[in-house]
Amino acid sequence: MKHKKVSDKNAMIAKFTEEALRLGGGVSANQCHFIKAALAHGKTMEPAGRLAGANRECSHV
Repeated sequence: MKHKKVSDKNAMIAKFTEEALRLGGGVSANQCHFIKAALAHGKTMEPAGRLAGANRECSHV
């Protein structure tokens, strides 16, 4: 019985993945530009300080 549940879950994952790819379309030129810039510059372009947002390790603030 457990094997059938796993195969059903895998089938649903495959179905939803295919549907998401179909409905999501391709990568836009703007998205491609951001990906290329991120690969070229790495973490040097990442914001620091207040621009980076709240520190996730310190949740009491």
